[in-house]
Amino acid sequence: MRFLFNKITLFSISFLSFCLIVIGFILQIVLIPIQDINSLSGKELVEFQKEYALNYPLGTGLLYLGIFLMILVIILFIIKFKNKKYNKQKSDA
Repeated sequence: MRFLFNKITLFSISFLSFCLIVIGFILQIVLIPIQDINSLSGKELVEFQKEYALNYPLGTGLLYLGIFLMILVIILFIIKFKNKKYNKQKSDA
């Protein structure tokens, strides 16, 4: 359990999650220019993305996985900070 709170591990997981978010976003976007995007409804826009994106399902999965890992790293950073603060108060007393 101690290795989860290692700085190098947390920063590497946060870097990995950032990379997953960027790659997922790139796979989701449509590289074909659309002339009248305002005329499309939300459902038509999603269908257009699914049809013309590089790999829409994989991009969505990577994007959600990256967001999940980023939230997990933030929670681990908060736990580490609280634990460090608690141990400092305990050692001062």
